Amino acid sequence: MKDLSTKTVNNSINRLTIKPLPLMLLALLAFHSIADEPPKGWRWYNETKAPKVPPKEEESLPPNSVSTVMSATEQMQWFHRAFDEALNDATINPTDEEKNLKLMKLKKFIDGKTTQTGMTFKKLINEHPEYSYTKDRPTEQAARATYYQGIQLKNEATVRQLVQEGWGLYFIYEGQDALSQTLAPSIQDFAHRYHIELVGISKDGQTFETINENRIDKTGRVQVRYTPALMLANIHTKALKPLAYGFISQKDLLSRFHNVATNYQDSDF
Repeated sequence: MKDLSTKTVNNSINRLTIKPLPLMLLALLAFHSIADEPPKGWRWYNETKAPKVPPKEEESLPPNSVSTVMSATEQMQWFHRAFDEALNDATINPTDEEKNLKLMKLKKFIDGKTTQTGMTFKKLINEHPEYSYTKDRPTEQAARATYYQGIQLKNEATVRQLVQEGWGLYFIYEGQDALSQTLAPSIQDFAHRYHIELVGISKDGQTFETINENRIDKTGRVQVRYTPALMLANIHTKALKPLAYGFISQKDLLSRFHNVATNYQDSDF
């Protein structure tokens, strides 16, 4: 082994002394970094924390830009005013083509709406037949005869029922009245046909030979506002019910019997 010089030995000592310095610096830096970390709990891992979600900003509603809508009545009132104005304007300016054209357009608009309404009604009548007038009251000539025959049979049954209950007929008249004279034979024929007891009551003392049984109301017991007059009279209860005033056909008189018997609740229109 070669002899080491004093210089060589010193250099080796210096190298051994300097090398630990960088290691010490790294250790200090690492310790500082660890000291800055938050202390861990008794667990060997850190719990995962949910990320904070920033609050959602509420969307501001747009300003209300909806206009007030007129009611159906208000719209029609407005349209009538506009139409009347156009009509009057065209009337006082008959040679103004522009104003008359405006009126024509409005009339066409009305015709279109009317047509649409009619077609809608046709559709609804088929979907809701209970609202159909012609369902129970046919308008065709071929069916009307059958319809009226059914009504007549119903009314005749009502008259027979009233007769069984003791109802008769008072014909109050004035013998000098021409209308009463014309009506008298028809009333007697009606009473005979349906077996109704008929009593003619004269208010002026003059009687009709065409009435089989007449009375003269000398005491004014039977009060009527007009003559001729027909009243139902019950022989058991003495009750009186107005039936008709003025001239009336036998067909209408038959219907009136049914009206009174049902207290006008069974419509014949």
